[in-house]
Amino acid sequence: MLVKAFSEDYQLKFRPHQVEGPSSPRDYLDWNTRLRKWRLEQQSKKETHSTTGYDVPGLQWAQTTYVQPHVMANDLFLFDPETNKYTVDRYLKDAEERFGTIDSIVVWPTFPNLGCDSRNSEDFFRCLPGGTLGIRSLVEDFHTRKIKVLFPVLGWDNGTRDPQAQWSYILPRLFKEYNIDGMTSDVSYFTQDYWMNSLAIGHPLVMQWNTMDMAKYETNLRIPTVASRKFVEPRHMTHASDKWSRNKTAMIQHAFFNGKTKTHTHNLLLFILNIYYLGLGIEMWENIFGTWNQLAPRDAEALRRTSSILRIFGPDFFTSAEWEPHCPCVRWETVFSSKFPSRTIDEQIVWTFVNRGPAKVTGHQIVVNYHIGIQYYDVWHGQEITPTNIVDGLATLSFDIEPHGYGCIFATCDVSELPTGFDVFLKTMHYRSRTPLYKYPISSAILWQELDEITVTKCHIENLCGMVRIEGDHFDFHVRGLSSHPRSSSEYPGVDVKYPWEFQPSRTHAPYHMKINTFYIDAYNVTESQFKKFIDETDYKPADPTNFLKHWVGGCYPSSRANKPVTHVSIEDARAYAKWAGKRLPHEWEWQFVAQAGTEYRNYPWGNDWDECKVPEVYNGRERLYPDHPPADVDAFPAGRSPLGVYDLVGNVWQWTDVYRDEHSRAAIIRGGSYYQAKNGEQYFPQAYRNDEHGKYLLMSPSVDRCATIGFRCVRDTEESASSLGNCSFDESGC
Repeated sequence: MLVKAFSEDYQLKFRPHQVEGPSSPRDYLDWNTRLRKWRLEQQSKKETHSTTGYDVPGLQWAQTTYVQPHVMANDLFLFDPETNKYTVDRYLKDAEERFGTIDSIVVWPTFPNLGCDSRNSEDFFRCLPGGTLGIRSLVEDFHTRKIKVLFPVLGWDNGTRDPQAQWSYILPRLFKEYNIDGMTSDVSYFTQDYWMNSLAIGHPLVMQWNTMDMAKYETNLRIPTVASRKFVEPRHMTHASDKWSRNKTAMIQHAFFNGKTKTHTHNLLLFILNIYYLGLGIEMWENIFGTWNQLAPRDAEALRRTSSILRIFGPDFFTSAEWEPHCPCVRWETVFSSKFPSRTIDEQIVWTFVNRGPAKVTGHQIVVNYHIGIQYYDVWHGQEITPTNIVDGLATLSFDIEPHGYGCIFATCDVSELPTGFDVFLKTMHYRSRTPLYKYPISSAILWQELDEITVTKCHIENLCGMVRIEGDHFDFHVRGLSSHPRSSSEYPGVDVKYPWEFQPSRTHAPYHMKINTFYIDAYNVTESQFKKFIDETDYKPADPTNFLKHWVGGCYPSSRANKPVTHVSIEDARAYAKWAGKRLPHEWEWQFVAQAGTEYRNYPWGNDWDECKVPEVYNGRERLYPDHPPADVDAFPAGRSPLGVYDLVGNVWQWTDVYRDEHSRAAIIRGGSYYQAKNGEQYFPQAYRNDEHGKYLLMSPSVDRCATIGFRCVRDTEESASSLGNCSFDESGC
């Protein structure tokens, strides 16, 4: 809840789910008194429940899940499309080399392709490579390495195929089938029904959710804010939200100050039946729906060290009800500290420090209670520390904190009660701290994308029936990518694709002047009957037949649908057909050149204004598209053709064109939009009806990629186009 209820006499400065710190050291005592009184008021209002996640032994892992990355299921480090196999070892090797040990992981299979056809969230899960056994094998691979697995819940998915039951009923049962450990949600809520259903089927799930008051933390403030939920309930996890930022230093500092070191890169709270669970861990999202935003080396190293501190001290310290945020420091101008006493061992204390300034801070840092027998350790630098200026039971601790850096002090009276593995941990921290964080790069590069090679077809004039000759011309290619994710709609570096003449991916592409060479293109999309002829003559059988022509019965299309565009074919299937036909798939600029009527630059094939009479009627119902709601015949709307004599370009089915890939993702550019629009949602895959818009469809494997609304048409090269790269001529700044 957004914190508003507190006494008029003890008002504090609140931002959404965070409390501003004291304005100066002299205000600390009064500020601390008011903060604690407010906490007592809030705790007296907290609801109690007879059944909580704490009662379930199988969920205790959530108390120690310190590092939890999010990964797209189609990430090329996790899944190899060549072998159609999951590659957990490759993914973990890369992650552990960069930022350390992983405790749990969130795997995203559905978004952002959800809504391109009528498949709902469950349908996407079901068509992942290998089906149920494949997913269970993926989960088991992580479990073998003591890593828990969570899957996402898109509670807003209420416009695709009607699942005929509540998601709170379906998903706990589906995740039990997959042996999933928990569920997360990006923009929706978990209700008690999810929890009760998971209990009812004997598979209790850890649940992550975002609450109504979730908001981005003000990380640019000089004085760190206090996580108000965590202060009321120290076991609570309040996450900072800024997954798109390229510099996570402020986020890590904010989290480390609050004793949870969670650079939460999107809005999630760990939740068990409305009782707040343990507020510890680190969560990052590098592959954001196909856009790579890798942790900078500096942030990755900071994350490695802060998570190591969390693991060595654990919940015994960082869930302490005696947590003291803004414990007074000597260098209050830039250095801020929190104090975490042990819950079980007297006189054991951990202090976390952050330096918010751009300069190194040396010398005296904090005054602490002291008596003979107390030993202090500079944990960040991995060494014992000797107190100075011992007077009247007080002592000063001196150590260095680098610019925008971190510190940690541990105090104990009994060296026999040190955390398990403490000696080895200190040696490791001592070794790593010899390289200051500022020596690591603070930024990471945008991944380089490549266009898949397209085999140029043989130049011959035979078998041109059904094709249209497109005379070449100079052409200004200008297009904009669409996205269902609000932030990725903006000009964020690395979003969308990088054309061969560009330096980096971008959603808005500057007009590019090129020479289109003469070529032939199919007048219509490839039909069901044409594809059936290909299968009959070649006995084509894809390596993974899942969802291949799933609407066909007995290996054949229904007789009434011979002239409909073939769908439920992957781009691999389409390329196989094109090769058999002596053709290839079109480049995107070839497709657009035809749709815009060459240099007329039309918004739509028929003109500049949308005309719904020239395209099939939109279907946005919640039934399967096949068999009851197929696309229109390819020649059903002749008035919607391009003046160049090419039909069915827009509004019936999407059409495969180019494929781009970087080190982590593959994506196809699809053109023309479709007759299907998912109901009730702007977050679904967006339509791109205009000739200067395209859709970016993330690729994983044919079983997932085959779609009820994506078809294709082919092109054939002339001697002119076959002799040039990609059927266009680039200038010296291009390919």
